[in-house]
Amino acid sequence: MEFKHRGHWAPLILAGCLVGGRAAALDLGPLDGIAPPAGVTGVSIELAERTVEGALELQGTALPTRIERQSVNLRFGHGFEIGGMPAYGYGELPMVDFSVDSTATDLVDVEAGSGVGDLALALAVWPYADPEAGRFLGVAGYLIAPTGEYDADKTVGVNLNPGNNRFAGIIQAGFQQRLTDQLEWNIAADVMVFEDNDEFIGDRVEMTMTGAGPALVPQSPATLEVEPYISYQTSLAWRLHPAVTLATSYYIDRGAEFRIDGDDWSDSVNRERYGLWGLFTLGPGTRLNVSYKGPVNDRSDLELQESVQIRLVQFF
Repeated sequence: MEFKHRGHWAPLILAGCLVGGRAAALDLGPLDGIAPPAGVTGVSIELAERTVEGALELQGTALPTRIERQSVNLRFGHGFEIGGMPAYGYGELPMVDFSVDSTATDLVDVEAGSGVGDLALALAVWPYADPEAGRFLGVAGYLIAPTGEYDADKTVGVNLNPGNNRFAGIIQAGFQQRLTDQLEWNIAADVMVFEDNDEFIGDRVEMTMTGAGPALVPQSPATLEVEPYISYQTSLAWRLHPAVTLATSYYIDRGAEFRIDGDDWSDSVNRERYGLWGLFTLGPGTRLNVSYKGPVNDRSDLELQESVQIRLVQFF
C-alpha cells in the first residue's frame, strides 16, 4: 500500500512502563500526529531498553541501584473512520525482563521479574485533518489493563514485575504541522491516571539480624496510590530523503507523586528529556524507526539514564 502523505506515515507510539511505582512517559514519534489512511493495517515488533540509576532508600539508607528493563513489544493496529474523521486503534502486548544491580539485593531476597506485561489498548481520532496543508489535530485515549505477571514479593523498594496490578488510563491531545517541504513539527500533552494497587511493599521493610548478618524483612503488602502524571512534548523532523527522516524531540515530565499505606506523599517527578530519531522506509509498506532518549535534567531518586527503541513496522 502506498501512503499519500509525503511518502511516510507512522502510527502512535505508546512507550509507557512503570519503575518504582511511578510512570514512564507516553512518547509520540515525530510523525505520529499525521492521520493515517482508512483501511491500513499495521503489524510491528519493537525492541526496547530503559535504564534508571540512583539511590534506592530502604530503612533510611540510600543504596546504589541500577535497573534495566528490556522488552519485546508486539502490536496490531488498524485505520478506519469515525463519523467521517480519521481514526486508528491498536493493541500492544509486551514481553518484559528486568535486571538489577544493587546492594539492596544483598540485604533482601528479591528476584527481578520477567514475562508477559500489561496489555495496552489505544484509540486515536483526528477531528481536524488537512493533508494538503499538512495540518492535523488529534486526540487519543489509552487503557493499560493489569494482564501482566505480578508478584507482590517483587515490589520491595521498586516494582520489578512485568505487570503493574492496576488499570491506568491516558488522555492525549496533539497538533502536527508541515512547515516546509522537508520540515514537520508537532506538539502534544497528556495526562495519565492510575487505579490503586493493593499489593505493593515499597520501602516498608524491617532490619533484622540473621546468622549471615543483617537482612531486610519485607512487611505485608499495602496500597500504592499515585497522583496523575503529566507530560508535554514537541519534535522537529527533517525529511532528508524520501526514505529517510531525522528528528529531534524534547519532553517535560511532571507529577506522579505516590504514597504507600497512607504515608506521606513522595516528591513529584521533575524531569526533562531529549530524543534523537531516525525513520527509514525499507520498502513498500515497511518502516524502521530507531530512537534514543536521554535526560537533560532529572531530580528523581532513581534517575533515567537512557532509553533505546527499535521498531520494525509492516503496513498492509
